[in-house]
Amino acid sequence: MKRLIQIFALTIAAACSLSLTAQTAPADPNLLVTMPSPPDRLTTLTQRCNYIVDNYWKTFNPKSSFSSQGRLNHTLGTFFGFVPYSTADTVFMSIDGLLKQVAKAKPQNLLDLARMAEGWTYSDTAEVRSDELYFPFVEAVALNKKVKGAEKERFVYQYKQLLGSRLGQLAPDFEMTLRDGSKKKFSEVTPRHIILLFYDPDCDECRAAKTRLDADFTISTLIRRKQAAVVAVYTGDDPDWAAASADLPETWVVGKAPEAETLYTMMAQPEIYYILGDTREIQAKDLSATELIEAFRVTFTRSTQKQQEQAR
Repeated sequence: MKRLIQIFALTIAAACSLSLTAQTAPADPNLLVTMPSPPDRLTTLTQRCNYIVDNYWKTFNPKSSFSSQGRLNHTLGTFFGFVPYSTADTVFMSIDGLLKQVAKAKPQNLLDLARMAEGWTYSDTAEVRSDELYFPFVEAVALNKKVKGAEKERFVYQYKQLLGSRLGQLAPDFEMTLRDGSKKKFSEVTPRHIILLFYDPDCDECRAAKTRLDADFTISTLIRRKQAAVVAVYTGDDPDWAAASADLPETWVVGKAPEAETLYTMMAQPEIYYILGDTREIQAKDLSATELIEAFRVTFTRSTQKQQEQAR
């Protein structure tokens, strides 16, 4: 899959980077839009991809295109392929324009569009994994009163999850039951660096992440200095979760909070968030233990160097 994504990305980059001669990309018969051709005056990759993204849906017919589900999915996937090389404002304005077209023509079709967007940006096999890209599609479904049906509830649920757990948002608060039976609110955890770890005691990857985080010198040092906290949260319904979590470090905050599953997106186990304690803002998510450890090491090293320079 990774190799396919790389090839896909290179193909898109090549399409955006056509030379300034009369060369044009071969027409794709499966597209439901006419591929925009950037003018020669646009010479950089970003400029050319921005032009394509900005004009991509202008020839789209929202009334007839939904009868060709396969071609529509391909057309949407091709659009997402240009996204990594375009500016965010351009991308979201283009998505907003598409959603308005579909909502005006037939609101119920927003369900099909959201389902396709989920496959490209939010599923386990998504080629352009991004909560931010997916959010406008579920928001369009959730907030449109004309969209009906049982499937809408799934998108409403995802909308509520994404609404509060996107990057830059305030981390939603919840109450957890600790291993000793006492209660604690997540907002009561106040160190500057907060690692929020959603885990399952029976998950092999969770145990591996626990071992790596617990063994890391930097994170352990920051916890000892009360500058960081690891909050490990179980959202399942196993009544013996506390006993199963006995091997988690005593220096961690370990609790059970089924409610948290409705407030945070959890695409995998373990799901790791980094939250800045001062502002309670979500700074990063979908992190691996390796990525988190490396980020903390870099930050810790820079902080130590700065303190040494100030002491001279």
